[in-house]
Amino acid sequence: MREHLLLLGASGSLGLEIAKRLKRDSIPFRGQTTSSSGEEKLKPYTDDIWIVDPVANPESVKGVTEGVTTVISGMGKSVSLFKNSQDTFYEVDYLANAHILSDAIKNKVSYYIYVSIKEAGHNDQYAIPKSHKQFEESLHNSKISHCILRPVGFYSGLHDLAIMAKHHVIPVIGNGEAKTNSMAQGDMAEVVISTLKRKNTGVHLIGGPKIHTRYEMAKMIKDRLGGKIIKIPSTVADVGAVLPQIFDKNLHEKMGFFKYITTHDMIGEKNGTVTFEEYLNTVDINDLS
Repeated sequence: MREHLLLLGASGSLGLEIAKRLKRDSIPFRGQTTSSSGEEKLKPYTDDIWIVDPVANPESVKGVTEGVTTVISGMGKSVSLFKNSQDTFYEVDYLANAHILSDAIKNKVSYYIYVSIKEAGHNDQYAIPKSHKQFEESLHNSKISHCILRPVGFYSGLHDLAIMAKHHVIPVIGNGEAKTNSMAQGDMAEVVISTLKRKNTGVHLIGGPKIHTRYEMAKMIKDRLGGKIIKIPSTVADVGAVLPQIFDKNLHEKMGFFKYITTHDMIGEKNGTVTFEEYLNTVDINDLS
């Protein structure tokens, strides 16, 4: 049987990077998106597109894995402080993926790649890692051969700091000495493609090419975009209380997790080539809002 893929979250920022590389490597795939605008983004890369929303309509996913041998899931709720929806992390990161996993089991999908996050299972007091871990456990229990990729973070996740820089403030929580080697989503997409071709299994912690402290990254943002670096004591529970009122009021889950990851080391196996400085040079300040 010829391999055929289903890419979940295909019109998202990571999903599109994966889609580009599947097209580049002449690997046919079915793309899942939740909107007609997502469909337009996917049309250059595949003509097999399903517009289904597993959260709003779980029944709509029936048959989405029919004829599919491999599923790649980059589907998840945005962790950006500036993007919000009524759907919860539990609904998007766990339930939506679980609905499609059930269809995959029914249709005897043979291989699954799931893009999770570094902290999955380690900090269940936060909804974000807890929801990812719940799906990881469902995937383990499915008996489908699979690989779980846990990136430590994406440069685009630090886009929030660039937006704050435009508002003249760049917060650094604590002493700024926590380290990370976050990465470009394009580099993460290459890891996914490599995983696909090698049919890797197990759980892998994925990082980018260079390790920096949070203060060093804030300094790079300041040098590129301006703004003032402000150190916030890690004992401040509500980070939003000391920042300009530019946040939606219902972002407590994101804010709590943001505080955690920026005050703890987030380091994974080095991958990719794009540095944070190089990424910042591609950021158009006019696109920030």
